[in-house]
Amino acid sequence: MQRIGVTGERGTYDVLVGRGLLGRLAALTEECGVVGRAALVTNTTVGPLYARAAAEAAGWDEPVELPDGEEFKRWQQVERICRWLLDGGYDRRDALVAIGGGVVTDLAGFAAAVYLRGIEWVAVPTTLLAMVDAAVGGKTGVNLEEGKNLVGAFWPPRLVVADIDALATLPEREMRAGLAEVVKGAWIGDHGLLDLLPERVTGYGDLPPQRWQQLVALAVVVKAEIVIADEREAGPRQALNLGHTVAHALESVTRYRRFLHGEAVAWGLRAAALIAHRHGLLSEDGRERLETAVRGLGPLPPISDLDPGALVDHIGRDKKRDRAGVAWVLPTDDGVVLGQRVESNEVREVLRRLSGKSRPG
Repeated sequence: MQRIGVTGERGTYDVLVGRGLLGRLAALTEECGVVGRAALVTNTTVGPLYARAAAEAAGWDEPVELPDGEEFKRWQQVERICRWLLDGGYDRRDALVAIGGGVVTDLAGFAAAVYLRGIEWVAVPTTLLAMVDAAVGGKTGVNLEEGKNLVGAFWPPRLVVADIDALATLPEREMRAGLAEVVKGAWIGDHGLLDLLPERVTGYGDLPPQRWQQLVALAVVVKAEIVIADEREAGPRQALNLGHTVAHALESVTRYRRFLHGEAVAWGLRAAALIAHRHGLLSEDGRERLETAVRGLGPLPPISDLDPGALVDHIGRDKKRDRAGVAWVLPTDDGVVLGQRVESNEVREVLRRLSGKSRPG
């Protein structure tokens, strides 16, 4: 097992990466300082796989199971969790334990932040994307009709438990989506991570378990270092938004039903690479390397039927905007550059190029 520490305003918490950790969940939560009762939140997919057995083994109440899917990351589910906690008599000494992907950890973390003005919570990510990104860093929240993650709170967990064995039940598509976030983190902080990626992504069997553990742990280290330097996204943490400006627009305009988050990020990375190359920030070799890494993850849901103008409108409402507009994160040959301004017409042209609606410039 590997232990990565993340320090922030509320103290230091550990991210544990290893095998067989779900079977030790009760002991691990107790070791991290959870002294009261634990209430388990999951979804209808992960519940039968892991969460019900974890609750029974730990002697916890039966978990609340939320509907599965990004389209359900809404206020109603946070209220459902809070009412469930209230009906169960949970108080400020108690903690939420979230077992699932990024939607579950975002919802449970936000509920923990607002229930009784804040209780502890433990993230137990079961998808690759949640292990390397969503569950680490303390960003929680919900989507609105107008855009993704427009309401939320910074509320770090008391502990993150990433059990590599959970990846064995992930579909190929979920694995590829998670690896898109690994590519993002690799480009920001550790290009060597790209060399650990499987040559062809078909699922958990592409790599031995110890390689998956190494990959997840190194990706967590990249994110942890950034979060420690800038917990509330006032500066360096903005780098983690690489690829997300276009990604969030793709998710919003398709009502969170076409793309897994990592798939949208993969399209966003390709768009960011094209824009950076046009701006002279990224060499042709760099663009080709990033493009190759993304293409190596496998096919993506199409964007050819989407209106570039509608996507640009959604980008204009991005949560990272300021009075001067949207500040883009763009790749360079050795990392990223923050605060870049990109004209709407250029974004439209890049989106048209990616969708095959215009010839390469």
